[in-house]
Amino acid sequence: MLGPSDRRHGIQPILERVTVGALFVYVVCSVISISAMQTAYVLALVAWAIRIYLQGAIRQVRFPLLMPLSAFLLASVLATILAVEPLESLIELRNVFEALMFYLIVNQVTTAERATTLVRVLMVTTTIMALYGLSQSFTYGVDFRVRGTMDSKMTFAGLLMLVELMTLAQVLFCTQRRQLRWAIPALLLITAALLMTQTRSAWCGLMAGGGVIVGLRKKVLLLAIPLGALVVLVLAPPTIQRRVLSIVDRQNITAQERLSMWSSGVRMIRAHPWTGVGMGAMERIYPQYREPDSLIAPTRRLGHLHNNIIQIAAERGLLGLACWVWLWGAYGAHTWRMYARVGPEARPSQALVLGSLASVIGFQIEGLFEYNFGDSEVITLTYFFMALPFVVQHACRSRPASDTYRLFHMT
Repeated sequence: MLGPSDRRHGIQPILERVTVGALFVYVVCSVISISAMQTAYVLALVAWAIRIYLQGAIRQVRFPLLMPLSAFLLASVLATILAVEPLESLIELRNVFEALMFYLIVNQVTTAERATTLVRVLMVTTTIMALYGLSQSFTYGVDFRVRGTMDSKMTFAGLLMLVELMTLAQVLFCTQRRQLRWAIPALLLITAALLMTQTRSAWCGLMAGGGVIVGLRKKVLLLAIPLGALVVLVLAPPTIQRRVLSIVDRQNITAQERLSMWSSGVRMIRAHPWTGVGMGAMERIYPQYREPDSLIAPTRRLGHLHNNIIQIAAERGLLGLACWVWLWGAYGAHTWRMYARVGPEARPSQALVLGSLASVIGFQIEGLFEYNFGDSEVITLTYFFMALPFVVQHACRSRPASDTYRLFHMT
């Protein structure tokens, strides 16, 4: 007869398999279905937490970036307590806990090889969804903004942009020609699908993140980015050409609406500078801060302000914004140090670290024109990529001294 200790030891391998399986389901579903994606990562979190508890290994759990994340959580709680509509803000507060994906990956994915496997599965799934998105262009015409299986074309574009930047890093640091045979076509297909979403903010994020990858990998290739963009512009359908050229057109109606939203957001910040108006109330309070001459109709209900910085400052105040900037600054400083330390012999690790950095930069650039921090699919995948440099760091520390010496440059 098995005792309680034996049963605990017996269930732990099961929980480990459940966690690993749920993570693979997550990376498959992250670009397909929000409900399946959320179910998978919640299941992985629960299974992982139970296993850690049964092992009595809570003290061994790693919590990088805990200070800025905790500060941002506290600022969000304070904004909720003092919110214009506290109940609505409390409901939206749950989104802060999406950062648990970051800690799940940091602690569960213990080697660069496992992280690379998950990334490659994500690349394959995204390529399939890119093909599906391109099929929508053939079905509905080139004027149709493809969205895959997502409700929003901007969500689909944000996901494609993140995965494309990681795919670019994998291609540039690839050590096996066999991998290039499918990675390069995958990169081209994802690029084509992203183009057909007609989402300019994601295009800007791609250019910025791509510039970081290429510039750090081979500076001479930086010239290929504007040349490639020019070729795409010349060969693209007229709809895409007009969309690209509208990026620099300040008279464009969308640009004018963005400027009006941002101006209204600044007025909110001035009225509630420290803790903001709270989350979840934007639709109802926006008319109070709408400019009289705004091009946006008074009856139009806006859920966000199409800018991460202004949205967070308006909702959570300057305190919340300061904590949010602290979080990304701490991540960037750590990732930059990690990339500087990883030696050229560990090219798969370099690809993970640089792909992570570029994806987060792309996310931030896109967030200057879109509130992608509030998009569950996009921010969860961003947290997944954020964790990869910390996975590489832990894997390096766990290796024998001789391997670690070869992996790192002398400092």
